[in-house]
Amino acid sequence: MERGQRKNINDLSVLLLASIFMNGFETGGYQASLLYIGEEYALDHSAQGVIASVELFATMIAPIVLGSIADKAGKKIMLTLFTAMRVFSGIIILLATHSLPFAVGVFVLGFATSIIQYVAIAEMDDAYPVTKHKRMGGITAMYAFGAVIAPLIVGAAIKNSFGWKSFFASDCIISLILTILLWKISFEPREKVTDSDASEDNPAASSGSEIYFGGVALLCIIMFIYVGVENGVGFFLNGFMHDHVNSERGYFAVSLFWMAMIPSRILCGYFCRYRRFLLCAAPTGAAILLGVLSAVTNEYAAFVLVFILGFFCGAVYPNVLTYAADFSGTKTATVIAAITVATGVGGTVISAAFGFLETAIGFTGSFRILAVILALDLLFALPVVFDMRKKK
Repeated sequence: MERGQRKNINDLSVLLLASIFMNGFETGGYQASLLYIGEEYALDHSAQGVIASVELFATMIAPIVLGSIADKAGKKIMLTLFTAMRVFSGIIILLATHSLPFAVGVFVLGFATSIIQYVAIAEMDDAYPVTKHKRMGGITAMYAFGAVIAPLIVGAAIKNSFGWKSFFASDCIISLILTILLWKISFEPREKVTDSDASEDNPAASSGSEIYFGGVALLCIIMFIYVGVENGVGFFLNGFMHDHVNSERGYFAVSLFWMAMIPSRILCGYFCRYRRFLLCAAPTGAAILLGVLSAVTNEYAAFVLVFILGFFCGAVYPNVLTYAADFSGTKTATVIAAITVATGVGGTVISAAFGFLETAIGFTGSFRILAVILALDLLFALPVVFDMRKKK
């Protein structure tokens, strides 16, 4: 039995990575589609900001409503059930003829996606306790990879008669297949922790059994700011390229933004021992790049800056998750759920506000305000870093 488990050690990991890939797929595709959705339903930038925040609001309330239930009811049941709910949400969106039913479908999609996100990450921690830090780079890179692919599909689909709905149709079909596969696989742990696994470079067995609430609170604030800014940029990047840079290839900029996160997050997994430095440097560098991007009017210069911006942004999430693994004790789903709530709140508030802000002062001023907000992450990252030094 042990030999068979060793042979198939990564079978569960593949499906967890696929689940995260689909979450990124949905995020990138929705961000790239927002401009065209707005055109179809006659929505201005303010209304687009509101409809973008509907999904993020669902992302916020899902963990509040269900909380730590995955630690009690079982992660397999939760992951399978809410992957099936993605299929249901896709059907609603595909049948929508105006903005209200579309918003309902997106709300259901955001609710399901939120549960999938924190349960899949928590299960990765539980199933792979020895290599969980290195796997965080991979799991967040898969999210970015999904967000790279989807805007390219939107860019190609917008030219056919089915338009942006082609993206949601593909999301629906893949989610149905994934639901079946998740139901069939075992969620038993694939690794066992030994005394030799606990070290400074691999603290898999040394994080204790209790939640470190002070550290978790700081991580939630960091992600509140980061995801809020990331969504503000992501949802309106296509519009920025269209209105400010006079480019019709804004969907490609969205794809580049997420593409840069893939190598960034993979490298973070390999260099997780340097997460103290990376947690501080990533939001600081991203804030500087966003400020520079706000003044650019050349298409190719914008593409380059968007890629570098994505590289810096990509490093925030995996480093937060490595700290979350250290701070969660035995309540992985509970801690990841709390962080997911914070990301949903940040995304909801900042995405909705950005639509109104852009209408009032334009893209340049709005992006600069987001840059200043993102720079605040450094103030909350420093206490995390210094506290971890004291703990060790």
